Amino acid sequence: MKASYEKLVPVEGHSFRCFNRASLQSPVKWHRHPEIELTYIPSGAGSRMVGDHIGSYTDHDLVLLGSELPHTWASDEYRGELYDLHSAMVLQFHPEFLGPDFFRLNEMFEILALLQRSSRGLWFPAEVASRVGSQMTELEEQRGAIRLVTFLSILHSLAQCDSAEPLASELYRATNNEEVETRIQVICDHITHHLTDPELSHAELASLAEMNASAFSRFFKQSTGRTVSAYINELRIGFACRLLTDTDDSILSISHQSGYQNLSNFNRRFQQHRKMTPREYRNRFRSAV
Repeated sequence: MKASYEKLVPVEGHSFRCFNRASLQSPVKWHRHPEIELTYIPSGAGSRMVGDHIGSYTDHDLVLLGSELPHTWASDEYRGELYDLHSAMVLQFHPEFLGPDFFRLNEMFEILALLQRSSRGLWFPAEVASRVGSQMTELEEQRGAIRLVTFLSILHSLAQCDSAEPLASELYRATNNEEVETRIQVICDHITHHLTDPELSHAELASLAEMNASAFSRFFKQSTGRTVSAYINELRIGFACRLLTDTDDSILSISHQSGYQNLSNFNRRFQQHRKMTPREYRNRFRSAV
């Protein structure tokens, strides 16, 4: 799936960016850029989309994104609002900002392999995320040479992790078609902002894409690797998980809040995506805390 291009410019005196996303008025959008990006979310929950990966994130979410890999995060807390002010540490750097051959030095072999694997996106376990997140927080305030030392230390820590998980599929390929980019962005933004609306329909989205129903189905599947209903259901179930853990609302109420009018359908979809019932999910979470 192709995303809109985003131009990133480091602040004066810096050769790469490190900032807290909460300090920006940043709308949720599906985007890409040449810079490699490391994003750490210390706490919270929501939806994460990377290439053709659609999933949910929770506390201590750390993801490394390769150059030009489309992505977006949408927190449940700010869902439906113009700006997503959810706290997240973000590190962005051009792969050649230290020169075209720096990462090809012998000492950089492990880091080069890490950056190559990031082309599909890499998710890191919480114990790594917490440690690296602390380094990123320090990096935001640093100046001068120590800033570069901390940057390389972060990459070194990530390169030592052998349990990072790729996010996008091996078959994922980004399209260079600008028309596809625009249509997919419009459709995904519309789904994000109307996720809990039970009236959200295939026909509505096809009309938004200015296609007939069958052509839109083929277009969406080719672009995302999923059917429209599968895409929507994955996001809705992720939202329902947040409600199950953070509220005492009834299962029926949560099914309605998540965009399902029929409880049986909600239970069936939840079982399909989480391999357990909503009640079992809630009980398992509460017994673990």
